[in-house]
Amino acid sequence: MSERGVPPASGVDTWAPVPTVEVAGIKVADASVEQILADVRRAVLAEDRSPQVYFALHVGGLKLASVGAYVQAMNSARMTYADGMSVVLLAKLGGARQIERAGTTDIGVPIIEAAQQALGRPLRVALIGGPPGLAESAGEALRERTGCEVCLTAEGYSADFGPVLAEIRDLAPDLLVVGMGMPTEAHWVVENLPEITASLVVTCGGWMGFLVGQERRAPVALQRAGLEWTYRLAQDPRRLVRRYLGGAFVWLRLAVALRTAVIRGVPSFWTIRS
Repeated sequence: MSERGVPPASGVDTWAPVPTVEVAGIKVADASVEQILADVRRAVLAEDRSPQVYFALHVGGLKLASVGAYVQAMNSARMTYADGMSVVLLAKLGGARQIERAGTTDIGVPIIEAAQQALGRPLRVALIGGPPGLAESAGEALRERTGCEVCLTAEGYSADFGPVLAEIRDLAPDLLVVGMGMPTEAHWVVENLPEITASLVVTCGGWMGFLVGQERRAPVALQRAGLEWTYRLAQDPRRLVRRYLGGAFVWLRLAVALRTAVIRGVPSFWTIRS
């Protein structure tokens, strides 16, 4: 790639920039899951070896939309996709046409599989996040499910990431997965990006906990209906009730603002990012 998001001019690749819709100032990919995975395949083969970053926006992130540094960090990524129906619905109010829910718990394994398909070999993966031992256990689960090669694991609560970053520089993994929760993981990636040699960087929130069975997925019917949040809330109401209630208030305010702007014909919600 001569510049991020633009493939080399080969005369064969018909890739075009992924359209985005602006949700609370954050440019969210108006893309299906398959379009996201197709972009991952291209990114892992990019001639430009600078890290290609993928962030996920969920209801917790919407509550941070008034924080300029957070919005700037999210918009610095190659792609920010919709992790939750709350973001999907807001994006559709803003004019999105193809957007699909792409929760990291759903898309994490397919991302690894798509990158491996593109490279034709097992993906070399590094995982950072959670308390001691979680990334290692999550790595074992990923090895079993995808056949990837986990070359590095590290906890996410270290006071000094210098040694870990030095390992990443030496190992140059294909994929770095960062699970520290938002906004910490986004800021960590942006701050340390100059030292990261991975081809792909994906933030994952609490995905590692799901991989090792610390948290359970909702029944498929609830997932398809966009109601997985109700199942999670039932599992851990003390931790999540304030998050979801606060998110619901922010969502309603943003939905009204977006819909009003669309009705008035304000042209700021549909953009194409190159």
